[in-house]
Amino acid sequence: MTDHTEHPPAVPPPGRAKARRAAGPLLLALTVLAALGAAVVGTLLWWLGDRLPEGADRTREENQRLQVAGIARQLAAASQDGELTDAEIGRIARADPWRVDRRDDAVRVVITTVPALAGEPASCTEFTLRTPLGPATGTTRDPAPEGDCPVRG
Repeated sequence: MTDHTEHPPAVPPPGRAKARRAAGPLLLALTVLAALGAAVVGTLLWWLGDRLPEGADRTREENQRLQVAGIARQLAAASQDGELTDAEIGRIARADPWRVDRRDDAVRVVITTVPALAGEPASCTEFTLRTPLGPATGTTRDPAPEGDCPVRG
């Protein structure tokens, strides 16, 4: 009688190797599809967040806040040379109606920052620059009193 030892083959059976090769691309495809699905869902939620009333209000308020802060910075920068001309104010206000009141102690500029929409009044901001104007001039900003908004003439 001879001793016989069984040795497993050095390579896996053909069916098992094919199964492993097919799982790699399938796993990659599922990962890519999951990432695309997450991106689509995220984009949809972001889009809906802006379209819902509270999302649109939040966006409008944030845009107005950024606009007012930008105007204040530009007015302060324009007054660095010691004067603030009507041409400089017009350039900063762009197409928005504005009015300036020059006093001994301050320059007061009122700009319509949100035009009147259907059923909603215009929103205006009052920017005050203390005199004398110069490099240290700062700008304070407050909502303009009701009825104080300049109108397009």
